[in-house]
Amino acid sequence: MATELDHIVVGTRDLDSGARWLEDMLGVPPLGGGEHATMGTHNKLWSLGDCYLELVAIDPAAPAPSRPRWFGLDDPDIQDSIASGPRLLNWAVRVDDIEQVMKDCPVNLGTLHTMSRGDFSWKVAIREDGALIHQGHIPLVIEWQTAHPASTMADQGLSLVRMKAHRSEKTGVVKALDSIGADGFIKIEDGSVTAGFMAEISTADGNISLVG
Repeated sequence: MATELDHIVVGTRDLDSGARWLEDMLGVPPLGGGEHATMGTHNKLWSLGDCYLELVAIDPAAPAPSRPRWFGLDDPDIQDSIASGPRLLNWAVRVDDIEQVMKDCPVNLGTLHTMSRGDFSWKVAIREDGALIHQGHIPLVIEWQTAHPASTMADQGLSLVRMKAHRSEKTGVVKALDSIGADGFIKIEDGSVTAGFMAEISTADGNISLVG
């Protein structure tokens, strides 16, 4: 089974102001985006080569979904944290057999959903409560049914250098990442009681860090 890094997810309270903030950080504007009707969210995207950066927010123009939104966006703690600015929330990997990955993973990845945005469609495992799994250190798992969005995006001169997280107890997360085949994409370190999360991105003006 092949597992590849798919994208990283940054949450923001307001998509337009968050996009301006990220454009200032990255030095380039977003390349596109759209709406997720099932989740009541919308997004903007930046190319990171073979993967991409997704900025996501609750869509105020969309009807409230019948279930909790993904990436913990309905969680009051996460809403408080993104009120002061965009925050790294999660990351995603793509696989070629999501059902098998869900069966093999020792952590409950959620329920399988089929989703779409514009010309793209995919299968994805999402927790029914919408919560991040282990503070977002466990990735969202996706199986694409169409071409990957990164294949349609122009090179913006950005790339993901590394991701790391620190946790007070890392054994369960490491085992889950190994079962998914995603252990090589993020370094899990021993840390304090408060979990931390960071993605470092190379830009034309130097490296910048997004934190969660």
